[in-house]
Amino acid sequence: MRYLLTIILGLFLWTGCNDDDETLVPSTEPEFRYVLPQGNHDYDTKIVNWYEDCGFYILYKYEDKDVFYNENMPWAGFVQDTLRINESDLVFYNHGLVVELPDEEYVGKQLEWIEELFLNHYPKELLKKWLPKKIILAKNVANCMLLGNNETSKSVRDYYKEIANTLIFSHGDVSVNELTSSTLQKMKNELHLWMLTEKLVDDYPLEKLENFFSVTDYAKTLSADYYEEWKAEGWLGRLANSEDGAKIEDVKLYVEMIITVPREILEVNMETLMMEDFGLFRKIMMNSTYSKYAGFLHPSTDVNGNIKKKYDFITGVFKAWGVDLEAIGELYNE
Repeated sequence: MRYLLTIILGLFLWTGCNDDDETLVPSTEPEFRYVLPQGNHDYDTKIVNWYEDCGFYILYKYEDKDVFYNENMPWAGFVQDTLRINESDLVFYNHGLVVELPDEEYVGKQLEWIEELFLNHYPKELLKKWLPKKIILAKNVANCMLLGNNETSKSVRDYYKEIANTLIFSHGDVSVNELTSSTLQKMKNELHLWMLTEKLVDDYPLEKLENFFSVTDYAKTLSADYYEEWKAEGWLGRLANSEDGAKIEDVKLYVEMIITVPREILEVNMETLMMEDFGLFRKIMMNSTYSKYAGFLHPSTDVNGNIKKKYDFITGVFKAWGVDLEAIGELYNE
């Protein structure tokens, strides 16, 4: 029996490998590419210019595959399917993203605020290198989940950036004219933090930040027990495993502080502010991002002036690099 199986296996392998009569022919199908412009609106010229300068496609006409295909990952779109798997008391339901085509009369306005909010703050060479290759202009973007009673739960999204190589923006309709400063500020903070502390980290001009790093004794901060000791050294303070790790974390934290909090709020005296300006005090305390760093440039907090030194160093280096961190921090300041 063993010999018979060996003979059958050998014949199978010989048949599969002996394709002398067949030759491989290159495909004649052209490589798929999106075609721009997609229309003849005024904003189409701007979309083409972004592609020519930075290499990414801004699409307002697309199919589901352009949005939901996620290489080596499950389909990212929501599928209305009542099939579910029951396992004891656990029930697993469908979930995914819903994205609608925008109303083309609002796409120009939508693109304008995406530029103001995000794109215009970076040199084109950085966008070309690090930005996802597709920006989808959409409306009514939402995370969806099918509930047990076959109803659909929706969680509205202003934008979405977790599908491979794709950024999706909502508000391609009349809602683009109704965006509040708080909504825009939240999006601004999240998008720029993602870009500056995740995407661009490998390109940081660290060799030009020696003056920034020289202010802080990182060995001392790693062994310090109290937050006040960290701030006195000019380190905003989170645990790190090494001096090199502490330095990279330090740059990220300063970037976060500068792009999420206007300088006016960084310079307030939080010890006396409630008595001097209750309105500003309330504004800070109602904003979790502001309250996190409020007063860090005031001498009552920055007792040795080291935070201000490092603030000035890093804003200067990044501005020379082409990114104005302070301008991002002032954007949509209420």
